[in-house]
Amino acid sequence: MAGESMGLSAAVVAALRTKVRGTIILPCDEGYAMARRVWNAAIDRRPAGIVVCADAEDVSITVRIAADHGLPLTIRGGGHNVAGRSIREGVLLLDLSKLRDVTVNQERRIATVQGGALWRDVDAATAQEGLATTGGLVSSTGVGGFTLGGGAGWLMRKHGLACDNVRSAGVVLADGRFVRASEEEHADLYWGLRGAAGGFGVVTNFEFQLHPLRDVLAGLIIHSADHALESLRAFRDFAVNAPPEFCGLAVAANAPPLPFLDAAWHGRAVVILAVCWSGAISAGETALAPLRRHGRPIADHVGAMQYARWQQMQDPGAPAGRYYYWKTANFLAMGESTLEQLAASAQDLPTPLSEIHLQHMGAAVSRVPIEETAFAHRDAQFFVNLIGVAEQETQVASLRDRVHALYEKISHDASPGILANFSDQDDTDEVRRFGRRHAARIDSLRRRYDPAGMFAGS
Repeated sequence: MAGESMGLSAAVVAALRTKVRGTIILPCDEGYAMARRVWNAAIDRRPAGIVVCADAEDVSITVRIAADHGLPLTIRGGGHNVAGRSIREGVLLLDLSKLRDVTVNQERRIATVQGGALWRDVDAATAQEGLATTGGLVSSTGVGGFTLGGGAGWLMRKHGLACDNVRSAGVVLADGRFVRASEEEHADLYWGLRGAAGGFGVVTNFEFQLHPLRDVLAGLIIHSADHALESLRAFRDFAVNAPPEFCGLAVAANAPPLPFLDAAWHGRAVVILAVCWSGAISAGETALAPLRRHGRPIADHVGAMQYARWQQMQDPGAPAGRYYYWKTANFLAMGESTLEQLAASAQDLPTPLSEIHLQHMGAAVSRVPIEETAFAHRDAQFFVNLIGVAEQETQVASLRDRVHALYEKISHDASPGILANFSDQDDTDEVRRFGRRHAARIDSLRRRYDPAGMFAGS
């Protein structure tokens, strides 16, 4: 079962076309080339066929057909995973992109979210009720993959990771049965769905805990990369002692053409401090003042805005269709030597579009007991993401080499683990992704719920 199927038999195609209400797309069909694309253009794989499900029943039917014929499956929600784990060569692809409904129960503060929804769908629905939950930093990110891998976002220090806010999930298992996973039902599966990055079944819906939130104090503080070390040090020192209402991200990049930034700085090396305060605005003004006063920023564009709007502010920097390659590293503490390497790299990025992200966790993330969920890196105080980006396929090999070289420089003091959401296709060591104890438990759980390995590689 774990082996790859290089095509669909006539019997499988006939069963799908007869029983599935959604769309069946085969390699010979006109829309196949477009339908197989994912966010990362570096992923160029040809599935045996694509089933675009019309509803949750289609999911169950497709899984049953695949099981009856011994076919492996991959599952695509938003298709935003940099490693392209939602698509494999010669394997049937189950596409959830039509399952994007979000309903909000204001009284219970619960959002029920279908498995193919994007974070912009969730934010739009919850914002109408003055509520929110931890979501992706780019609004086109799929809810499913992000949540199953843990889910680090702007609200995580106050309200926990996305997976910490899952109250239940509806799952189609490898035999086509639908089950509900929660603290009360299939508790072992519920544990695995919160951080193990999938592989147990198809999640057709999540129930998320919501929190009162309409506006945040958020924006960008930009410094010249000539002062990168001082800026990164100020960010680290502020973040270590910051209240849980604060979540920030330091980005070494070449300045994009932001409308509030002097055009003379466009394309030049900078350090951008992206800051978000999810408490009272007046308290945030006071709390953020020391960070905003540091040095001589070339721009300070911070103010009150709707959380849902802030959630889309990074979208222009992560468009679909570019060639991406990432490496990531966790740090129990951010030492001076690592800061120096990051600062030096700010003016020598792998490509003009590449970025280095330094983000902190702690607070609510670290307060959840390590054994409570499959997410294994609650002791990480900071993590660094090397976001390699190229515009042409011919640049990919060089991009990988340069990102690897940069990773070797900055990772000497890193902890052994890496965050599953940010791991690329060559980050396959399950112990590094989940820790030894968690990896063993996850493997046992997958063998229990998917004994034939139908979802292996998903």
